[in-house]
Amino acid sequence: MRAKYLSYRERREPTEISEVLGSVIERASVNIEVRQGDLIRRWSEVAPADWVEVSTPIGIRDLTLLVEVKNGTVASLLKYQIPSLIAAISEEFGDDLATAVRLRVSRS
Repeated sequence: MRAKYLSYRERREPTEISEVLGSVIERASVNIEVRQGDLIRRWSEVAPADWVEVSTPIGIRDLTLLVEVKNGTVASLLKYQIPSLIAAISEEFGDDLATAVRLRVSRS
């Protein structure tokens, strides 16, 4: 068996963390959680106008987005617009973030 020797390699320049952070996050499998946070934070930009004033995103579990609405009437009206919401989310964040929406009426 031959001994392994270290060989001289060119020294690399230090890399800024901002250049590496994206790939580190992807490898750590938190990409979906990051996009969930972005969706909730940017709700007023991403959601169709009919959704923005009367709903609040709560979170995503098993590809289902939970959205809280003000009352049952609003929920009845928005349930027919779920496909447009999913399309808007898919366009902004990709098809693997949310594939269904569950509406919950606020208790307050």
